[in-house]
Amino acid sequence: MTGLGLDAPQDTSIAKLSGGQRARVGLARLLIAEPQLLLLDEPTNHLAIDALEWLERFIANYHGAAIIVSHDWTSLDATVARILELDDVTHRITEYVGNYTDYVETKSREREKQFQAWQDQQDEIAQLQMAARHLRSIAKFRKGGKADTGDKFAKGFFANRGRETIRRAKQIERRIEHLLTDEKIKPQRSWQMKLDFGAMPRGGQIVMALEDVGFTFAGRDVALQRLYVFRHANLTLRHGERIALVGPNGSGKTTLLRLIAGELQPSEGSVHIGANVRIGYMPQEQETLDANATPFSLIRAIAPMTETEARNFLHFFLFAGDAVFTPVGALSYGERARLLLARLVVSGANCLLLDEPINHLDIPSRARFQSALDAFPGTILIATHDRAFIDQFATGIWSPRDGTLKRFWDREEMNR
Repeated sequence: MTGLGLDAPQDTSIAKLSGGQRARVGLARLLIAEPQLLLLDEPTNHLAIDALEWLERFIANYHGAAIIVSHDWTSLDATVARILELDDVTHRITEYVGNYTDYVETKSREREKQFQAWQDQQDEIAQLQMAARHLRSIAKFRKGGKADTGDKFAKGFFANRGRETIRRAKQIERRIEHLLTDEKIKPQRSWQMKLDFGAMPRGGQIVMALEDVGFTFAGRDVALQRLYVFRHANLTLRHGERIALVGPNGSGKTTLLRLIAGELQPSEGSVHIGANVRIGYMPQEQETLDANATPFSLIRAIAPMTETEARNFLHFFLFAGDAVFTPVGALSYGERARLLLARLVVSGANCLLLDEPINHLDIPSRARFQSALDAFPGTILIATHDRAFIDQFATGIWSPRDGTLKRFWDREEMNR
């Protein structure tokens, strides 16, 4: 229980636990039973980094076998020796030896090889089609150019030459037909979000500042420090920074984001928002989206766009065609995450507060989401447990320590 971050009192009713805590209880009960085969479906989704690393060590040393469904690149690299890929187009399962990084490298080489084979075939088809047209033109010229001269020898000579040319043309056309019948499928390249956020109002260098901030849900009159989520927090968020908010579940990450967004008021101290700063807050549970609304209606309700403009804008976030009219309730978690980001962008926010936005996204969707954030010219404060994302994206880390919040430059410094 300690390894998985279950610090609730042991006599706590399961009904009083959060969804993430209940998931960890279920995982703990499974691991302690020591079955011969572990089937783990997204076991890392509700784990903080310390618990993630504990689970990785547990699985690496486990005496039995394990099949793991996971979107955590770092965990997969630390725990697995084979990858089984389920292709949603061919409905086939393909096995790859090695960890996730090995799989990605192998897939990349395969895709390059497939694309080159497809390109070579397309080049051959184009060349053969050109040759066939050329031979047909020659045959037509010989037939029409010399047949009416009255010279019987020339007429027979060019007629024979014309038949030979036509025969060669037909051979080439049969080769083209064979290639088209056996045409290789063009490898699909990932559909990436290509965003241009355009002009965005910029505030001052100081986007947000915490001055001796403390918070407790029990009210201002509580004197016991242990009842505070955190106290004496003094941090500054500067323009253009990408800060990862990292810490155990229940350590106050969501509380801090809600304080900055203005949904909560600090119990002590103050939160200062810089001039011309427009906050955009994406909550963890996505409860702000109307299940009956559509991406199209949500975007047009915020921005005065024509139908074409709204469709083009949503296309940037991978909503194409009739997908813009899909009810929010029927969208996947990843689609709703992209829609929430689109709504923040169209509202003109220049500072994004994101609460675990990639928690339930698969690895390609996480890469697309990160691409969108990379293109954002403003400031980002994002709560996440994804270590690969933190290492690639964050310019700094905020984390709860010793009853307050502290800043670190990277995970290495944070772990010291």
